[in-house]
Amino acid sequence: MTEQPDIAQQRRGIAAGIACYVLWGTFPLYWKLLDSVSPLEVIAHRIIWCFATTVLVCAVARLDLPGLLRQPRAWKFLVPAALFITLNWSVYIYAVDIDHVVETAIGYYINPLVSILLGVVVFRERLSRVRVAALALCAVGVVFFTVNYGQFPWIALVLAFSFGIYGALKKAAGYPATTALAFESTVMVVPSIVFAVVLANVTGEHTFGSDPALTALLVLAGPATAIPLILFARAANAIPLSLLGFIQYLSPTIALLTGVFLFGEPFTVAHAVCLGCIWAGLALVTFETLRRPR
Repeated sequence: MTEQPDIAQQRRGIAAGIACYVLWGTFPLYWKLLDSVSPLEVIAHRIIWCFATTVLVCAVARLDLPGLLRQPRAWKFLVPAALFITLNWSVYIYAVDIDHVVETAIGYYINPLVSILLGVVVFRERLSRVRVAALALCAVGVVFFTVNYGQFPWIALVLAFSFGIYGALKKAAGYPATTALAFESTVMVVPSIVFAVVLANVTGEHTFGSDPALTALLVLAGPATAIPLILFARAANAIPLSLLGFIQYLSPTIALLTGVFLFGEPFTVAHAVCLGCIWAGLALVTFETLRRPR
């Protein structure tokens, strides 16, 4: 018996979602290989080679990137999106460089709840009592972490809100993922090239071209950035968002385990209480989602 098309599509969507979030979860291992390179140089090359990757994909797949670049509406939504995703990438790479992988995991645990909040504020979605309780739990966890950890968890909050706002802008724009990402990297590629050149001349230090292994890793940062985002788009188009939400928790969980057990980062009571509150909030949202009629 042949497999029904919708079942086959869902299975491919689940596989794409798992692959996407496993890749995102293991990213700290990749960026740690570039530990000796300035985070500023890494982010510049990440944008440059993401641009090269996405433009190549658009050319091979015959996607209309030039047409999108001519649309004033695309500039209205995708330029701010490019700025927010650049902020997100920059803070993430900086956090890995200074051994704050656990805090990045907290940020991406908070992110789904930020998306709920933005849905209410931006898209006028109604917020149930369960989701109000989930947001309150998240706030309690972050406040407890701030008071007891001794420092404001700005990395976690910047990551959560920058990616949440990025997602809201992409949802409002409604453009296909690959061409939209190509647009965003096109907007940022010239400033990134200029910045990389100026940085090299001002500091006198540049890794690109001077070390073959590190140069290869900088170039591969482009596909490493683009591929998970393309897989995410395929998954989102093929499976329900509630199912994709479950898979989403793979990424921060892998990052959390990596930070604690591989990089030896401290896991304090403040971390535990903060994550416990966030997990409780996510559990409430997940339970409510499962109880809804299909």
